[in-house]
Amino acid sequence: MSERAIIKVNIEDLHFEEKNRKQLEKLRAEVLKETNKAYADEHKNHCFRCGTHSLVEIKHGNVQIDMCINEGCGAVHLDPGELEKLLESERGVFGKIKTSVFSVFK
Repeated sequence: MSERAIIKVNIEDLHFEEKNRKQLEKLRAEVLKETNKAYADEHKNHCFRCGTHSLVEIKHGNVQIDMCINEGCGAVHLDPGELEKLLESERGVFGKIKTSVFSVFK
């Protein structure tokens, strides 16, 4: 086999290896997405603290808070970013209280 033919075979091999690698990555990502969705669906409304199916959504301002209604638990579950939203909305209230309290001493 000539050197030119060997190079051509190697380039083709690399091309198909890369194509297979990309396809495998895509399949793995799809399986991971399906697995995560199945897990989330299966554990929806389960308290991470006590493990019971007892979470309810409570609206506080513009934030939906998940709270366990199981007696003796009462855990509060916050999604990413919800704590920051709660603190932002509460800062306004705390700021007004602080201003009104300290305005007495002016």
